[in-house]
Amino acid sequence: MRLRSVATMFCLVVALALGLPVVSPAGAPTELVIADSQSGANFQAYWQKYVIPAVKQTLGVNLKYLVTSDAEQIQKTKAWKPGQGDVHILFPKSIATWVSSGVPLETLTTSNVPNSAKIDPKFLKSDEGVDLQGKGVLYWRTSYALIHNSLNIKTPPKSWHEFYDRRAEFKGHIGLIRADAKSSAAWRQRLVFLHAFLKEKMTQPIAQLEKDPAFVDAWNKLKDFTAYAKLPLPSEPPNLFEDFNSGDTWIALYAQDYSLWSARQGTMPPTIRATYPEEGADEIGTGYLAVPANIPPESKEAALKVVNYLLSDDQQIRLVTTMWQYPGTEITDQAPAIVWEMIPKLDVLTKTAIPRERIRKDLIDYLKGHAKELNP
Repeated sequence: MRLRSVATMFCLVVALALGLPVVSPAGAPTELVIADSQSGANFQAYWQKYVIPAVKQTLGVNLKYLVTSDAEQIQKTKAWKPGQGDVHILFPKSIATWVSSGVPLETLTTSNVPNSAKIDPKFLKSDEGVDLQGKGVLYWRTSYALIHNSLNIKTPPKSWHEFYDRRAEFKGHIGLIRADAKSSAAWRQRLVFLHAFLKEKMTQPIAQLEKDPAFVDAWNKLKDFTAYAKLPLPSEPPNLFEDFNSGDTWIALYAQDYSLWSARQGTMPPTIRATYPEEGADEIGTGYLAVPANIPPESKEAALKVVNYLLSDDQQIRLVTTMWQYPGTEITDQAPAIVWEMIPKLDVLTKTAIPRERIRKDLIDYLKGHAKELNP
């Protein structure tokens, strides 16, 4: 029996190394459910078009894909009896929320997820200020960026100060979403602009900050800058994309991954590129994978293999070359050179990313409360 197990494992290792399809051993589950509360339309399509078929071919496991929300899935998971859970892998919007909820999650280590050894330890330690306790592994990293049409702009601004100084050059072609839009871009665009002129002052309580002469100056600059935007301001991101396609908009702050994915889909110009201004584009966004503890043992074993495969070099490089999403593992040196013609290298992002403590709810609420003042 022992020899058979060793032989089976040897065949599995050889097949994986050669990229050959692997058939699950008798008795092992061939179907698992993954609950996704993180992805937008672009990433949902990625899972179903690329990831699920790859997992099926390589591991012999069919992933049933469930789109949900953290709140809904946490409540369902809390009702499970030990060993009877029916969702086997989690791709949550907030791993910190899951860890804080008290829902039992499997502890992920280099023993049961070997590829997690390639993840920077700081991302395994905490997220959103919450100690992860080994309950999640980093799948990808992303950020907002200055998205520009390289057909219209040959030398994009290297900083927000330069962008502001060159505002007349781009008059009528700067993409700003209405400040009262539902999209988070409505406040992100303004907050990131303000941060460029305020930096560490952004940690001050808003009641103190709004009286600071530096804030008053930055606020007036923001209103002045808005006057140079493409008018009327688009009400939502799809309208911003339409403005890019029509040539009315040349440059805007928006989600790097979604913008470049849209360019590939034909809903944004193919000449779209991304850059990070020196004072920061936005905080680094993170996406984690987790495995619930209260699932059948055989399903847990299979789920851990799937998570490990999603952290493989093949899958992580596919992330950056297909979705322009930075890998969770430290393997960006393996990415094709053409990738870095489309997006900045990861070290540029990490050097300029705005510290998370400066992305504050009270300041976000302040921007929302003064939306009328910021809409021309």
